[in-house]
Amino acid sequence: MSSDLAGFYAEKRQNKAADREQDRLDRQQEREQNRADAQARDDLRAKQRREALAEAKRRKAERAKKWSDRRTAFTRWLDTDADTAMVLPIMAVGMAAAITFQVDALTGAGFGRIFGGLPLMVALVLELGAAAATVMTVRAAKDGRPTGPFRVAMWACALVAATINAAHGWTMEMDGERLYWPAAVLFIISLAGTGYWEMRSIGRHGTSRRTKAERADDRARAKHLKRRKKKYQDVAARATEIILAKPYGDVDAEDAWADAWNDIKGAPLGMYADVYATRAAAHRATTKARAEAGEAALAAELDEFLDSLTQGGPDGDDSSGGTRKHRPTEPSGTGDAKAPEAPVEGPKTLGRKGKGLFRRSAPKTPQKPLDPADVIKVQKLAEALGGTEKLSTRNVREVLGGGSNEYVVRARDAVKNPKEGNQ
Repeated sequence: MSSDLAGFYAEKRQNKAADREQDRLDRQQEREQNRADAQARDDLRAKQRREALAEAKRRKAERAKKWSDRRTAFTRWLDTDADTAMVLPIMAVGMAAAITFQVDALTGAGFGRIFGGLPLMVALVLELGAAAATVMTVRAAKDGRPTGPFRVAMWACALVAATINAAHGWTMEMDGERLYWPAAVLFIISLAGTGYWEMRSIGRHGTSRRTKAERADDRARAKHLKRRKKKYQDVAARATEIILAKPYGDVDAEDAWADAWNDIKGAPLGMYADVYATRAAAHRATTKARAEAGEAALAAELDEFLDSLTQGGPDGDDSSGGTRKHRPTEPSGTGDAKAPEAPVEGPKTLGRKGKGLFRRSAPKTPQKPLDPADVIKVQKLAEALGGTEKLSTRNVREVLGGGSNEYVVRARDAVKNPKEGNQ
């Protein structure tokens, strides 16, 4: 019995310990759950705050973008339509003032006696007519259509209205004294709206107009075509025939002119028979002049060369006055008699430029051996002339200072044909 009670109480104590442990675990789990729930609530609140802050920033950015777009649109409007915004009030005020003075002027002129509203109707027709023609001018300019008729109507209405107002201003008086300046003021006011709108149209559609450089180029082209047509009337007539004979737009004006020039002149543009003849004559003259200049230069070089060879020769020094004593050669087979020495004028080729001439040698001695110095002179002459084929009896005799014909020929042949000359 006692053992059963002991077991019962032991079990009871164990159960109580287990319950306490379970209570502790439950409280611990509850605390952890409470902490997790609190953390989740904090995270949720932080997330909500972040989302609210991001939303506020987004809305602020949207508002800033809207204002930026509005500023950009306003700036763009200022760039594109500021002139319109400023001109429209000027037109409205000018029209109101012009209509007022026109009604006063027309009433004073007696239009009101016909019909009470007639002065106002006439003023409205003139002012609104000018405004309508102004708008039509702008649209025509935008579409690329001619604006001339609309401008004529616009300025006609404006000028009639301005004339009425100017005439009315001319009659104004103050303290019995007539004033003239109101006429100018009313005239300007009447034309202000139309004039400013016209300037606005010119500024806005200026890109479609020709620039100053383009207008100058067009004038120069027109002047060129006029002068060309006047200068070459036959070519112009043929070019017109070519353009008219072919389908419209099939041939360019410049191509037609080139073909017409070839048909009439028979040559490329800018050329014809007289030009070819003049060019050929100029080429012939130039060729001749160059040849003469070359010959003169060669002759001058030959003179200098001969002079360098004959200075201080065996027959004595040069004589003054551009001449030297010349001893004529005796015919072959004569005796020892010598002709008297006399100064004679040397050859023209060697005597120009004031250079002195040389003496000719004494009468020939038959079968006289060739002097090596003479052969050297002839060789130098051949080099100066550009080849042995240009050697002649005359120039060799001049280099050697005279001598018999036989000796001169042997000296020349010794240079031309060294083997034969040595035999």
